[in-house]
Amino acid sequence: MIQLNAKYTVLGVIVIALASGVFFADTPLTKNLVATQKLSSTPDYFITNIKAKEYDQNGALQETLTATQALHYNQESRTLLDNPTIQRHDSAGAWNAKGKKGVIEDGSHDILLTDDAVAVKQFSDSPDITLNADSIHYLDDKQSLTSSGNATLYSTQGKTTAKTITTYINSEEVVMTGSVRGQYETTH
Repeated sequence: MIQLNAKYTVLGVIVIALASGVFFADTPLTKNLVATQKLSSTPDYFITNIKAKEYDQNGALQETLTATQALHYNQESRTLLDNPTIQRHDSAGAWNAKGKKGVIEDGSHDILLTDDAVAVKQFSDSPDITLNADSIHYLDDKQSLTSSGNATLYSTQGKTTAKTITTYINSEEVVMTGSVRGQYETTH
């Protein structure tokens, strides 16, 4: 009788093993818990409460970047910023810019500020100018700020609007293109 129970036990184990083998043979060994398409649209990392500083070779503060959050997307090779603010200092003066959103492409020092972007350029020997636009693009290699979409330049001379307004960091040069209009007041 004991041999009969042992025989049935062995037979039961074999049946369970065969059933398990058939079940697992039909299922791939590597199965994603989350669909790949959903993962491709999520950031590979994020950082909050950012304050990054860049110094020149002599140890003088050159640039400060702050943001409430940064989301990096590896597939798109870019970082999206929330509430970014940039301050840059050099011998010609300083400038600061901010927007509700920002984009930095991987491997680039260029920064695109969007959603009510504002930049203030402070000259050491002349009055400040303020740029307002839908977006302001800082191009590091050209050392310029390009405002586009409802671009407006405010200076002591008055207000100028254009499709695109570009100002160069190390000079007082300003280039305006597309439907340039100005309102200026003269003092007597």
